[in-house]
Amino acid sequence: MGPARYANFNVLTPYTPQRNRKNEKWQLLIRQIQNASQNVDNSPLNVQQAIAELSDDQRKVLFQLTSNLLGATAVIEHTIPGNCMSQQYIDVDGYNLSYTSSGFRLVMTLLTSLLDRDYTHFLIDEPELGLSPEIQGVFADWILDSSRRKEHLGHIGGVVLATHSPVFLDRKNIGNNVVVDRVGNQITLRRAASVQELNALQFKLLGNRFETLFLPSAIVLVEGKTDHAYLTRLFALRKPESSVSVIHASNDGRMRDVMGIARQMLGDVTRSPYADRVFAVSDSRHGHGLTDHLVQMGIRRDHVVVWDRNGIEYVYPHGVIEARFGQFSDIVMDGDRVVINGHTLSKQQLADYVVNSLRGNEELPAELMKKLVGPLESVLF
Repeated sequence: MGPARYANFNVLTPYTPQRNRKNEKWQLLIRQIQNASQNVDNSPLNVQQAIAELSDDQRKVLFQLTSNLLGATAVIEHTIPGNCMSQQYIDVDGYNLSYTSSGFRLVMTLLTSLLDRDYTHFLIDEPELGLSPEIQGVFADWILDSSRRKEHLGHIGGVVLATHSPVFLDRKNIGNNVVVDRVGNQITLRRAASVQELNALQFKLLGNRFETLFLPSAIVLVEGKTDHAYLTRLFALRKPESSVSVIHASNDGRMRDVMGIARQMLGDVTRSPYADRVFAVSDSRHGHGLTDHLVQMGIRRDHVVVWDRNGIEYVYPHGVIEARFGQFSDIVMDGDRVVINGHTLSKQQLADYVVNSLRGNEELPAELMKKLVGPLESVLF
């Protein structure tokens, strides 16, 4: 069943048995391939004839599946009530089938084809075509569940789906997912072998973008408020098309708690799409064994950033500092106080000034670029 399966009709036609029905379908397929017409927007499948070819019992199954999967009641009615000699049509919740959505008719086309007992194996190209994500999910749950499928379609021995939709991935049987790759004229097929590979495949089918899922592109854990304010503003200015979530963990001990919550949400972080997208930033003075603990919880070791000196203030843009306090020489830290060229102010006051002065095009300190900004942006872009 190729992608050209959209069809519409108003009334059913009588069924006339064909001696070579199966062979004629095969010849139609061959002619389409030879004429390069298999992708035209006109279904070669005559749905009204296909429905007429079903037995009465099979049509009951078709309408039962339509009700189960789509929540709509379909029955055959006469165009003129009370006149059995008038033409018949399919009534769906009081309306002619031709007035239903294209998605409804596409699902009915698939179901009608699957009811054909002349075949035991079915290959469906892009089953998601024309279907809303919700209907995709309903149809996928049914067709991927062999026990539910066999309840009505016991003749089916196997179904192969060629899809671009993550909804149709088989999550219960990972090996049932086959990845097709093409490099030049070389085409390869390989079975997914792990949950991590399946997650990566799903992420690729979603466009490799967390933003479309209303999720952050990356996660950065920091210790203090000033770290949070500075890095949040910096990433928002440098890459406004992405969403980097900077999480204020209060202190380095709380970083473990935050990672614990992340693991509850994502499972094994190392096997999730976030495997390369979680960073932790710490001052030079931090709890013993912090790096090892964070690595054990799923953060890559090279993504645990430890500043050479104790404070985010040392990696503020030098140009921003010089614009207010004169030639940059060094910063002296004394508890919550910061001294720059004889100017004394609190860490929060300095952070507020830097954040409000950022424009996104500043030259950043080499340590900040090497340890955090460079690796983060290379992962995202």
